[in-house]
Amino acid sequence: MISFTRALGAAHTGDLAAAETEIGKLQALRDKLNEAKDTYWANQVEVQRLQASAVLAHARKDDKKAVQLAHQAADLDAGMDKHPATPAPLLPAREMLADLLLEAKDPAALQAYEASLKTEPNRFRSILGKARAAKAAGDLETSREAYKRLVTLSGLADTERPELVEAKTVVSN
Repeated sequence: MISFTRALGAAHTGDLAAAETEIGKLQALRDKLNEAKDTYWANQVEVQRLQASAVLAHARKDDKKAVQLAHQAADLDAGMDKHPATPAPLLPAREMLADLLLEAKDPAALQAYEASLKTEPNRFRSILGKARAAKAAGDLETSREAYKRLVTLSGLADTERPELVEAKTVVSN
């Protein structure tokens, strides 16, 4: 988790060398787990390595490679059963794929967010992404419903995040 989050943070802030270093650590950990014949955890780390590599490719302005790597991560993740003693993922692979597709203005983002919400329901970021992707695709009804769901789920929030202000503005119009 530490190398994964460091890789994401470094790529998002432009420290590409640090991102590469953390991705290398993920690859080494995956290799050790494979040597120990711990395929389940090796695959979990591989999903994180692919995700971090996708974010790094995006930071390098190679969105084609970024989406390809994100698809690989999402497909690998979807093919694995979740270990009962593990928490939900920090960043679901399908949600990250959807984020990249949305940034690339690819209409497939909406389907990716919907797929993410099937396995990880009620995630704030996925619902927000779905609302934005639907709006970008011209599906204003789906967008409005997603924003409405976000406002409902955040009804007890004690802060006004910009995303909630955005959702409330759409819902109130």
